[in-house]
Amino acid sequence: MYNEQVREPVLPAGYSKRRRRDTQVLHPAVARRMSDWLAAREPPTPEMADGEILFPVDRRTCGTDRRTARMMQQDLDAARRKWISEAESDDERLRREKSDFLKYLDSQNRYADFHSNRHTFITNLSLAGVQPRDAQALARHSDIRLTMNLYTHIELEDKAKAIGRLVMVTET
Repeated sequence: MYNEQVREPVLPAGYSKRRRRDTQVLHPAVARRMSDWLAAREPPTPEMADGEILFPVDRRTCGTDRRTARMMQQDLDAARRKWISEAESDDERLRREKSDFLKYLDSQNRYADFHSNRHTFITNLSLAGVQPRDAQALARHSDIRLTMNLYTHIELEDKAKAIGRLVMVTET
Protein backbone atom coordinates (compact mmCIF):
# COMPACT_ATOMS: atom_id res chain seq x y z
CA MET A 1 0.00 0.00 0.00
CA TYR A 2 1.21 3.55 -0.62
CA ASN A 3 0.26 6.54 1.50
CA GLU A 4 -0.13 9.38 -1.04
CA GLN A 5 -0.36 12.11 1.59
CA VAL A 6 3.15 11.56 2.96
CA ARG A 7 4.49 9.51 0.03
CA GLU A 8 5.61 6.54 2.06
CA PRO A 9 5.11 2.83 1.49
CA VAL A 10 3.01 1.31 4.26
CA LEU A 11 2.58 -2.38 5.01
CA PRO A 12 -0.62 -3.17 6.92
CA ALA A 13 -0.17 -5.25 10.08
CA GLY A 14 -1.85 -8.28 8.52
CA TYR A 15 0.97 -8.61 5.99
CA SER A 16 3.90 -7.72 8.25
CA LYS A 17 6.20 -10.41 9.58
CA ARG A 18 5.70 -9.15 13.14
CA ARG A 19 2.00 -8.40 12.63
CA ARG A 20 2.32 -4.66 13.06
CA ARG A 21 1.87 -1.80 10.63
CA ASP A 22 5.24 -0.97 9.07
CA THR A 23 6.33 2.10 7.18
CA GLN A 24 9.45 1.93 5.01
CA VAL A 25 11.51 5.09 4.57
CA LEU A 26 12.77 5.57 1.02
CA HIS A 27 15.74 7.41 -0.39
CA PRO A 28 14.49 10.64 -2.05
CA ALA A 29 15.55 9.42 -5.52
CA VAL A 30 13.58 6.19 -5.06
CA ALA A 31 10.57 8.13 -3.78
CA ARG A 32 10.71 10.36 -6.90
CA ARG A 33 10.85 7.33 -9.18
CA MET A 34 7.97 5.70 -7.36
CA SER A 35 5.93 8.91 -7.61
CA ASP A 36 6.64 9.12 -11.35
CA TRP A 37 5.66 5.47 -11.77
CA LEU A 38 2.44 5.99 -9.82
CA ALA A 39 1.55 9.07 -11.87
CA ALA A 40 2.10 7.26 -15.19
CA ARG A 41 0.20 4.05 -14.49
CA GLU A 42 -3.45 3.28 -14.90
CA PRO A 43 -5.63 4.55 -12.04
CA PRO A 44 -6.62 1.81 -9.60
CA THR A 45 -10.15 0.49 -9.56
CA PRO A 46 -12.38 2.07 -6.86
CA GLU A 47 -12.31 -1.07 -4.70
CA MET A 48 -8.48 -1.06 -4.69
CA ALA A 49 -7.84 2.65 -4.17
CA ASP A 50 -7.68 2.71 -0.36
CA GLY A 51 -5.73 -0.44 0.41
CA GLU A 52 -3.91 -1.18 -2.80
CA ILE A 53 -0.75 -3.22 -2.44
CA LEU A 54 1.79 -1.91 -4.93
CA PHE A 55 3.93 -5.01 -5.08
CA PRO A 56 1.92 -8.12 -4.28
CA VAL A 57 4.35 -11.02 -3.89
CA ASP A 58 2.52 -14.07 -2.62
CA ARG A 59 -0.83 -15.78 -2.08
CA ARG A 60 -1.37 -13.97 1.20
CA THR A 61 -1.03 -10.50 -0.32
CA CYS A 62 -2.63 -10.95 -3.72
CA GLY A 63 -4.31 -14.34 -3.90
CA THR A 64 -1.77 -15.86 -6.28
CA ASP A 65 1.83 -16.96 -6.00
CA ARG A 66 3.80 -14.34 -7.96
CA ARG A 67 7.02 -16.40 -7.91
CA THR A 68 9.11 -13.35 -7.13
CA ALA A 69 12.41 -15.22 -7.41
CA ARG A 70 11.53 -16.13 -11.00
CA MET A 71 10.36 -12.58 -11.68
CA MET A 72 13.66 -11.20 -10.38
CA GLN A 73 15.63 -13.70 -12.45
CA GLN A 74 13.77 -12.70 -15.63
CA ASP A 75 14.28 -8.99 -14.89
CA LEU A 76 18.00 -9.51 -14.33
CA ASP A 77 18.30 -11.58 -17.51
CA ALA A 78 16.60 -8.82 -19.52
CA ALA A 79 18.77 -6.11 -17.96
CA ARG A 80 21.93 -8.16 -18.58
CA ARG A 81 21.04 -8.75 -22.24
CA LYS A 82 20.46 -5.00 -22.70
CA TRP A 83 23.73 -4.13 -20.90
CA ILE A 84 25.70 -6.58 -23.08
CA SER A 85 24.05 -5.29 -26.28
CA GLU A 86 25.08 -1.72 -25.40
CA ALA A 87 28.81 -2.59 -25.47
CA GLU A 88 30.66 -0.24 -27.81
CA SER A 89 33.13 -2.83 -29.14
CA ASP A 90 33.48 -6.58 -29.61
CA ASP A 91 36.14 -6.69 -26.88
CA GLU A 92 33.83 -4.84 -24.46
CA ARG A 93 30.95 -7.15 -25.36
CA LEU A 94 33.10 -10.24 -24.65
CA ARG A 95 34.27 -8.75 -21.33
CA ARG A 96 30.66 -8.11 -20.33
CA GLU A 97 29.57 -11.61 -21.35
CA LYS A 98 32.29 -13.14 -19.14
CA SER A 99 31.41 -11.01 -16.10
CA ASP A 100 28.92 -11.87 -13.37
CA PHE A 101 27.27 -8.44 -13.55
CA LEU A 102 23.46 -8.69 -13.42
CA LYS A 103 23.49 -12.49 -13.15
CA TYR A 104 20.90 -14.10 -10.90
CA LEU A 105 23.45 -16.79 -9.96
CA ASP A 106 27.10 -15.75 -10.12
CA SER A 107 30.26 -17.85 -10.55
CA GLN A 108 30.58 -18.15 -6.75
CA ASN A 109 27.04 -19.62 -6.44
CA ARG A 110 25.62 -16.46 -4.89
CA TYR A 111 22.04 -15.52 -5.75
CA ALA A 112 20.67 -12.07 -6.49
CA ASP A 113 17.32 -12.52 -4.79
CA PHE A 114 15.21 -10.45 -2.42
CA HIS A 115 16.95 -11.86 0.64
CA SER A 116 20.36 -11.06 -0.84
CA ASN A 117 19.13 -7.52 -1.46
CA ARG A 118 18.40 -7.21 2.27
CA HIS A 119 21.97 -8.27 3.08
CA THR A 120 23.33 -5.76 0.56
CA PHE A 121 21.06 -2.98 1.83
CA ILE A 122 22.02 -3.48 5.48
CA THR A 123 25.73 -3.89 4.69
CA ASN A 124 25.62 -0.67 2.64
CA LEU A 125 24.00 1.14 5.56
CA SER A 126 26.92 0.07 7.73
CA LEU A 127 29.49 1.09 5.11
CA ALA A 128 27.78 4.49 4.82
CA GLY A 129 28.30 5.04 8.55
CA VAL A 130 24.66 4.61 9.55
CA GLN A 131 24.33 3.94 13.28
CA PRO A 132 23.55 0.27 14.07
CA ARG A 133 20.28 1.15 15.82
CA ASP A 134 19.12 3.07 12.75
CA ALA A 135 20.07 0.15 10.48
CA GLN A 136 18.10 -2.18 12.76
CA ALA A 137 15.03 0.06 12.49
CA LEU A 138 15.33 0.39 8.70
CA ALA A 139 15.62 -3.40 8.40
CA ARG A 140 12.62 -3.77 10.73
CA HIS A 141 14.55 -6.23 12.88
CA SER A 142 13.51 -6.80 16.49
CA ASP A 143 17.04 -7.75 17.59
CA ILE A 144 20.22 -5.76 16.89
CA ARG A 145 22.21 -9.01 16.86
CA LEU A 146 20.34 -10.14 13.76
CA THR A 147 21.16 -6.87 12.00
CA MET A 148 24.81 -6.79 13.00
CA ASN A 149 25.80 -10.47 13.07
CA LEU A 150 23.86 -11.93 10.17
CA TYR A 151 23.03 -9.12 7.73
CA THR A 152 26.07 -6.84 7.99
CA HIS A 153 29.04 -8.14 6.02
CA ILE A 154 32.41 -6.49 6.52
CA GLU A 155 35.30 -7.48 4.24
CA LEU A 156 39.04 -7.07 4.80
CA GLU A 157 39.08 -3.94 2.64
CA ASP A 158 36.33 -2.42 4.83
CA LYS A 159 38.35 -3.18 7.96
CA ALA A 160 41.44 -1.56 6.43
CA LYS A 161 39.46 1.57 5.57
CA ALA A 162 38.11 1.72 9.14
CA ILE A 163 41.64 1.52 10.56
CA GLY A 164 42.76 4.18 8.08
CA ARG A 165 40.21 6.60 9.53
CA LEU A 166 41.86 6.49 12.95
CA VAL A 167 43.93 9.51 13.93
CA MET A 168 47.54 8.58 14.68
CA VAL A 169 48.87 9.71 18.02
CA THR A 170 52.59 10.37 18.01
CA GLU A 171 55.02 10.92 20.84
CA THR A 172 56.14 14.50 21.38
